[in-house]
Amino acid sequence: MSSSVYKKIIIPTRPQVDTICAIFLLKHFGEKKFPGISKASYVVQSKLSDDQTEDRLDKEGTILIDIGRGRFDHHDKKPQTTVTNLIAEYLGQKDNPALSRLMKFAERDDFYGKGIISTDQIDRSFGLPGLLSSLNKKYKDNPTVVIETILPLIDAYYTEEEKRFFSMPQELEEKVENGKAMKFDVIQRGKKLKCIFIETDDPSMAGFLRSSLGGSFDAVALRLSSGHTNILTIQKKNLDLRALAVLIRLQEAEASGVELSDDPEELSKTGTISQVSEWYYDPTTNSLLNGGPNPQGVKPTRIPSFEMRKILELGLSEELWRPA
Repeated sequence: MSSSVYKKIIIPTRPQVDTICAIFLLKHFGEKKFPGISKASYVVQSKLSDDQTEDRLDKEGTILIDIGRGRFDHHDKKPQTTVTNLIAEYLGQKDNPALSRLMKFAERDDFYGKGIISTDQIDRSFGLPGLLSSLNKKYKDNPTVVIETILPLIDAYYTEEEKRFFSMPQELEEKVENGKAMKFDVIQRGKKLKCIFIETDDPSMAGFLRSSLGGSFDAVALRLSSGHTNILTIQKKNLDLRALAVLIRLQEAEASGVELSDDPEELSKTGTISQVSEWYYDPTTNSLLNGGPNPQGVKPTRIPSFEMRKILELGLSEELWRPA
């Protein structure tokens, strides 16, 4: 590009979903083509003067978004499009799967005024378009506050999408290859369950593995580098974790040198039991938690990884005890 440093972005009206998504793309992906753009400021200007041509402004380090009939003004483009799509294509991100939903969201909001389709008034008020509308009213003379409030939300969303499509599939593949992730199937009451045990410190991995993109696993056991291990399930499958809770608590007690009752009804209680308080059986989320994703004040399990996988198989299949 002709300018050494880009310092300003001009938009024609108060920030909209499409324009903020477009600004995110420019700031996240555009530094190579537009040096300095990640720190550019914002100006709302409804009309350009005769001498404010796109070429001249570009030389001055200013980018026009949705104004000036230039490369990033979507109003006269055929077929109908959004400025988010124009910028994604210009920056070579049109086919980035981690941006697919964001671009569709911008389209739906811009084309149909339905960024949030729900008819529920609370959903509409607290969805991004509703909150953006409130911000625009409160900070009508300060678009920078509005834009800089929304950008971190979009950035956080994109970070998770990028992980879903790129880093987490790669991590899963690598850990399967080096034995840090083990996939297995069990049968519980006639239902086949897809299960996985994986060593990872990424709390997002549990949701990824339960999604279709990650393999649609019914039960996921995540072991942190600290040793804390959490077992999560797809709730719609309604897995019974009571037999697994019994085996885990018995094994934990043995590893800790603690004596426990052998009454399975007692050992399958929800919540914690005092002798092995490391494990919390949560029926609301249908999970067995050894401290959760942020295990403050909870001791890690003493059960080694190689034993945990077998315990998971025995417990989920209810081979040793089936609750009534």
